[in-house]
Amino acid sequence: MINGVILRKLQALDQVSIELRSLGRVTVAQLESDWRTRRAVERDLQVLVEIVVDVCQRLLSLRGQTPATTGSEAVQRCISLGIISPDEAYRKMVQFRNFVVHRYEQVDVAVLANMVNQYLVDFEQFREEILKYVQQGELGCTEEGA
Repeated sequence: MINGVILRKLQALDQVSIELRSLGRVTVAQLESDWRTRRAVERDLQVLVEIVVDVCQRLLSLRGQTPATTGSEAVQRCISLGIISPDEAYRKMVQFRNFVVHRYEQVDVAVLANMVNQYLVDFEQFREEILKYVQQGELGCTEEGA
């Protein structure tokens, strides 16, 4: 059985990915002319990265590890533990999230369009790696709400 918290996080990842994919191919012009879509894309991408970090933190906890102090550390520790692959995309996700959160007034719409059009697959890869890891029994069975 998959951990309940992780399952809910992965379901949220699926839902947000579906929302972003429903936009089709996102253009710079579209994001420049429609502030609602731009803000929705920014927020959804931020949420996807937050889910990645939250899942990493949860897995560290389930492995008896102390919490990571940053999102980058959480991802790096999961890589070191062999939970996820050492894909540079995971580090870049966290960097993107930090940029959106701390430099929000200057988010380049070309970067947002590129993320939606080219890099949603990285979140799907993360999801698949996490499912494979938990289904291999690395964590053991836990209660649904755990």
